[in-house]
Amino acid sequence: MPQLTNNESRGFTHYFRMTATDLVAAGTSAKTIGVVPRGGIVTNACVTVISAVSPGSDLTITVGVTGTAAGLVASTDLDGLVATAYNTGSLVDTEPGYVNNTTSPVNIIATLGGTVSGITAGEIVIGLTILDPFAITP
Repeated sequence: MPQLTNNESRGFTHYFRMTATDLVAAGTSAKTIGVVPRGGIVTNACVTVISAVSPGSDLTITVGVTGTAAGLVASTDLDGLVATAYNTGSLVDTEPGYVNNTTSPVNIIATLGGTVSGITAGEIVIGLTILDPFAITP
């Protein structure tokens, strides 16, 4: 039997890039980076270091949803992260992932911790796979 293929499949469906300037501007407050639509599912979440964040020895990041700030990516040592933190939050450690079984969208948030104001270099990308059952195309 031939293998299933999908030439349009590219992994994550949504990306949010943060440069050093963006990281400093975000500070340590929760920053809305996207939404999970009503009935939507987040099946994967990651934080990937594109270029090392510096200086810093106490920088952390969490990614989650309103009400569960670390539900997608648990607190991760950002300045010590070599490559990627993937699905470490409690909302995506079971199948199918985080399900927004409400009638309203839910915010996806990223929160930095530590001494953010001194960041002068670095870039990260937050990748998400969000399935939207209402995005039906003919």
